[in-house]
Amino acid sequence: MSAPEKMKQDSSGGESPEFDHYREARALAAEIAAASGLQQDLVFSDAMHVAVALALEDAGIAYTGMNVAWMFERIAPGEVREVLRYRRDYPEDYDTLPRAGTIDRLTAAHVEAAGTLEKIPEWLNAFFFGHNIGTA
Repeated sequence: MSAPEKMKQDSSGGESPEFDHYREARALAAEIAAASGLQQDLVFSDAMHVAVALALEDAGIAYTGMNVAWMFERIAPGEVREVLRYRRDYPEDYDTLPRAGTIDRLTAAHVEAAGTLEKIPEWLNAFFFGHNIGTA
């Protein structure tokens, strides 16, 4: 079994519910991107930042570089999916969420770098599911 296949499985051998949430989140990001003329990975990334900001806010933790890095390890695809659903269903209200819309302030260099991610989608899989794979 390949590493990506292992990432998709939970301990019982079935597909992880979080992998379903990840696929749904990617589909929502694609839908939003198509409607708004943005890149899918930028929309997904923006939702990740919002999910992290909301989780930090809920925990009463300041939004600092170290705290953000720490919280990125703890958010799940389901949380990102919910942020994307909110963005799709309530686009006017989405901008009021913490860190929402940061993609609108990206420079051309940032957008180009994000375009590189489209060529390596395994990175996002590894980001969310890499901890499910044992060590070498």
